[in-house]
Amino acid sequence: ASTWNSHSFDNKSVLVTGASRGIGRTTAIFFAKAGASVAISARSSGALDETKAMILKEVPSAKVEKFVADVSKKEDMEAAVEGTAKAFGGLDVVIANAGYINPCDQSEFSLSS
Repeated sequence: ASTWNSHSFDNKSVLVTGASRGIGRTTAIFFAKAGASVAISARSSGALDETKAMILKEVPSAKVEKFVADVSKKEDMEAAVEGTAKAFGGLDVVIANAGYINPCDQSEFSLSS
């Protein structure tokens, strides 16, 4: 709570991938409460709209940008990073929260019987 009260992230910008739910959503809200301008990224536009609404409910004055992006696609991530920097005048922190697994690699993670 002291981070929120002191607004230790005022004048900082943060990009959070995988921000459409779970840890990513909670992280984006945390940084907004701490005073940061927050860019949220995920594959689901609708879920990002929910995250943005939750951020603005908690911090009505928050600066929030949304980027629909797939972390497995270089061009998507370049657009999100560049868009964040352009919107906020720079990029200070990236939280790489989104996960990706290649379906062809799943056998490495399955339990053997």
